[in-house]
Amino acid sequence: MKKYLFFILIIPVCISCQKQETSTPIKTIPSTPIQPKDSLMEKFNIQEFKKHQKNNEWEYTKDNKDFFLRDVQDEYWMEVSEKNNPFILRINYYLNGNRKLKALSFHANGFTKGLVVEYNEKGNITKQTDYDAPYKDYPWEKVRVWMESKNIDLLDPLTRVWRDIDNDKPIWYISWDTKKLDKYSNQIIQNVEINGKTGEISKEYTSSFGEEIPEKYR
Repeated sequence: MKKYLFFILIIPVCISCQKQETSTPIKTIPSTPIQPKDSLMEKFNIQEFKKHQKNNEWEYTKDNKDFFLRDVQDEYWMEVSEKNNPFILRINYYLNGNRKLKALSFHANGFTKGLVVEYNEKGNITKQTDYDAPYKDYPWEKVRVWMESKNIDLLDPLTRVWRDIDNDKPIWYISWDTKKLDKYSNQIIQNVEINGKTGEISKEYTSSFGEEIPEKYR
C-alpha cells in the first residue's frame, strides 16, 4: 500500500487549487457514505494510531479493506482501498482527529469521483464540491462500460483514467498497457480521448510507458 503514498500527497493540493479537474461547488447534497464503518473513519483515533505506528505510519487490513494511515506535520492521512476496486478513499484529518477533507479517486493519481467534502475543525461540513457535474452527459459509468468492452484491466497499475475541461469541452483521458513492446523493449501504451458530452472518441494514439502522462499529473 505504500505505493499510494505519492498520490495522497498530491490529491489535497489538487483539490485545493482546483487544477486537477473542473468542479462545481454546491451548497447541500445528501451523500451516501462511501467509506466502511470503522472507528477510525469518523474521527481519527490518535491513541490507537500511536500504539501501532512505525515511522509515523500504520497499515492494516479489516473487512477485506486495506488501510494506510500516516502522521504528517499538520494533519493525519488515511487511505482505504479494496482489492477489486479501482478507487481509493482518501481522508485528511485535523490534529484534533476530526475530518478535514474526504475524496474518492481513481488509482494512479486518476480523476476525482463524486463529491469532495470539506470540514471545519469541529467536524462540520463547510463545503461540498461535485466533480462529476461537468461529465453528467457521459459519466464514469459509461466510460467503464466502454473500457470493459475493450477488455481493459481497470486494476492494472498502468491503466490511467483522468479528465479535464479543454476549450469548454469535458474530455476523458484513458491510457492502458497493450501488453506489447516497442523496439526498445518499452511497454506500448494505448491512449484515447473521449468527448465528455457525446461519448465520441476524439483522439487515439500510442506511446511508450511514461510518455502519455501529462506533466502536471506525474
